[in-house]
Amino acid sequence: MTRTDRYILRQFIQTFFFGLLAFVTIYIVVDLIEHLDDFSDRNVPFKVIVLYYLYFIPDIAKLIAPIAMLLAALFTFSRLDSTHELTAFRSAGLGMKRIALPLLIFGLFVGGGMVWFNGWLVPEVNAMRFEIDREYMGQHIRGGASNVLLRLSPTLTLQMDYFDPKKNIANTVSLERLDSNALLLVPRIDSNGTKIKGQDSIRTLAVVERIDAKTMEYDTVARTWTMVNGIARNLRDPEQITATTFSEQEVPGLPVTPDELMLSQQSPDELTLTELRERIERERQGGRDVRTLLIDYHSIFSFPFAAFIVVFFGIPFSTTQRKGGAALPIALTALISAIYLIFTEVSKTLSFTADVPPVVTAWLANGVFLILGLINLMRADRG
Repeated sequence: MTRTDRYILRQFIQTFFFGLLAFVTIYIVVDLIEHLDDFSDRNVPFKVIVLYYLYFIPDIAKLIAPIAMLLAALFTFSRLDSTHELTAFRSAGLGMKRIALPLLIFGLFVGGGMVWFNGWLVPEVNAMRFEIDREYMGQHIRGGASNVLLRLSPTLTLQMDYFDPKKNIANTVSLERLDSNALLLVPRIDSNGTKIKGQDSIRTLAVVERIDAKTMEYDTVARTWTMVNGIARNLRDPEQITATTFSEQEVPGLPVTPDELMLSQQSPDELTLTELRERIERERQGGRDVRTLLIDYHSIFSFPFAAFIVVFFGIPFSTTQRKGGAALPIALTALISAIYLIFTEVSKTLSFTADVPPVVTAWLANGVFLILGLINLMRADRG
């Protein structure tokens, strides 16, 4: 690395961290003002508020880092251009791509580091912040899961009002088993649409067994679930439906543990990359649509590299217009960031409306902006 590289990189890094600190501070101040009444109404202690925003910083930094990178690129090269240092570098035979190389390498390292940061550190800290939400802000019942509905497989559905992970007990539980070849009786209808005497039997997907219980307990040693005080209904024969009450009944082979049950109720924002992948596989096996979760999963890899890609934009734009002073880089940062975020949301919509694969959806904005950024950089290099 040459002295010129170190000089440019030092200015860039200083501006990047200053921008990151400034954006995070502004974000926290605005959010605090917005929620100050809520904290006051619920008598949240000052220490807890401080902890809440300390836990919030990584999540804010995750979102702000690409914007801070863009702002740093715009300010650094705008300053070099205004002081004619950029002209001197180019007169010495350095092309724009060579001048920008240390910044691009730094952006690549930041993007790679943010994959770990976003995929493991941020979810862990988010979980602690959400716990404060649950305890003090009343968003959820603390420590448990409410109104749980799990499709454990295409033919098995589990529902419960509340699950207490400390006691491993679920309240007001319903378990339904379905069969794709179940016998179902339907009334006969003539050609005029009028019901006539008699019934026809058909084979179709329907509930063949339903078990309702007051509680369901998990045995951590035997790793089995036991329903308590319930009723089991056998619906396989529509002409002879049976119902049996019980005080205790083991549920063999129920494919979910308390940890997996709680994991399924957590927000994707508090799941590590590994936990999110496990949840996707479990919900896919249950026959659920996992496109939204897949987009979230691939975005953990794609979004960090926006910090690298926006540098391609920052450098050419910062040298095309000398007028405007410090306001111009800030305005360009806001404009480019808004366009990128809008493009990202539009590409997510395509995953559902045009059946675009989630991995393509997650990387589409990066791909388009990378191509446009390279074109701009080559044009600036020729200029």
